[in-house]
Amino acid sequence: MRKIRLEVDEFERAAINAGVRDVIRATNLKDAPNSQLYRVIQAAMGPDWHTLRDLELLVLNMFGQADTQPAISARLREVDPMVHGLRKDKRVVRDLDTGKQVWFYRLVATNYEDKAA
Repeated sequence: MRKIRLEVDEFERAAINAGVRDVIRATNLKDAPNSQLYRVIQAAMGPDWHTLRDLELLVLNMFGQADTQPAISARLREVDPMVHGLRKDKRVVRDLDTGKQVWFYRLVATNYEDKAA
């Protein structure tokens, strides 16, 4: 069974990373460093696309906390562009092996415009 990935080209990656750096410099990320929302934002922020399962493992590896997929999904819904300077991007891809839909997420700066969406 192969793992589905969404690729990001180098220009998109550079633009998203620049926007994320601007958000960090502007200190829009005011959530408590030990909060679940903070962990999810730190894991999902950037150009790479992640499934909820990917984010679950990433949070565990980054912070040593086992946040569940439903909790991560709820925290992603709480990200507010006006408060955090980030917006949630999401994509759905059909897995050709199983026929199921696979959802991918990432958090990007609100000033980043994805031309492919």
